[in-house]
Amino acid sequence: MLPQFLTLTITALYCCNVLASYQSSAVEKLAEMYGYHADSHDVVTPDGYILTIQRLSKPHAHNSSRHRSPVLVGHALMASSELWIFREDENLALQLVDHGFDVWLANFRGTPYGVRHRTLSPKSHEFWDFSWHENGVMDQAAMIDYVLNTTGHARLFALSYSMSCTATMVLLSERPEYNAKIIANVFFAPAAFFKNPAGWWHLAKTLMNTFPDYARRLRNATGGYVINDKLPFSDVSLTTLCPAAKSNTVFAPVCKMLSDFFEGKRSYLGSDKLLRGLTIRFPSGASIRQGVHYAQSIQKDGEFRKYDFGSARNFELYGSSEPPSYNLTSITSPIHIYCGLEDVTVSVKDCDVVSKAIPSIVSVHKVPRYNHFHFIVGNGLQEKVNKKVIADFLSYL
Repeated sequence: MLPQFLTLTITALYCCNVLASYQSSAVEKLAEMYGYHADSHDVVTPDGYILTIQRLSKPHAHNSSRHRSPVLVGHALMASSELWIFREDENLALQLVDHGFDVWLANFRGTPYGVRHRTLSPKSHEFWDFSWHENGVMDQAAMIDYVLNTTGHARLFALSYSMSCTATMVLLSERPEYNAKIIANVFFAPAAFFKNPAGWWHLAKTLMNTFPDYARRLRNATGGYVINDKLPFSDVSLTTLCPAAKSNTVFAPVCKMLSDFFEGKRSYLGSDKLLRGLTIRFPSGASIRQGVHYAQSIQKDGEFRKYDFGSARNFELYGSSEPPSYNLTSITSPIHIYCGLEDVTVSVKDCDVVSKAIPSIVSVHKVPRYNHFHFIVGNGLQEKVNKKVIADFLSYL
């Protein structure tokens, strides 16, 4: 029963909106509503994925964003650039524009803004054959190069959140030449190590260790990847699904888990309207391999390792039966870390592990009463986070 429940849980997380309609106008309309402008740009990765990213500006602003360095803003797993634009108040991306920065909203492959490819269909298994390793070495690299080539700048700032921190760490360790292209990084809840899982993640680790072949079962059950238009609730947000699931013995506990995941031990979220805005946009698109890659770390020793394909394939790719760890000592670009003290996804202890593993950490901010989602929908963002991030970036200009 437990393996089946876990499969349903992860399927529920991944199925919602995976192949949501490609509508660049969503970000553009939200930006216009708040008095800003968003231009869409297509970035083609070396392996053929077409990613739509958005450039924010403010018409008639006295400080033209093109006078200062660009900022590439990344999103979390199962999210997209809409995560950074759906709230008007205390919006860090918009405030960066107000301070003269040239703000670009990133989108990784598999999101609603990353479901195109030169040759592959998003309904094919081949399209979804990626993890956050490819998000780093392919997507993040391509977006950085596109922004720099378009703006004429030699370097940019990077603001990363959760999985986009993962992708940035992968890129800077695997392709260290990209360190020179980033003036400084800000990491919100950097997901890398899972040595000290908290909350339901601790339970997940226990269950995965009890059923060590669970990842293989999940891959086999889904054909290796989750193809959204074959699954129920494919375009139903959690705000619709969860109230309808209260009497369902399977989905009710899943929704309770998600509620706890959003709110943490103590609710310090913004308004109900903000939470609805988040759950309309989350979950978004993702490959099952992205989740399995994290699960491999949780299941084993919590190390930040490359994808485990099994001993035979590992030996072909890595020259060893076990996947190697990422070499975080190769990261030289300055990093400012922000962690929530009540985050059960990236626990404060694991945040400390990241800060000790990377030699170029400049500062670590531990935000009281914040969990994993408060960096997007929390109360008090302006004083607790936004002002500090803007000051971090301005200190390099």
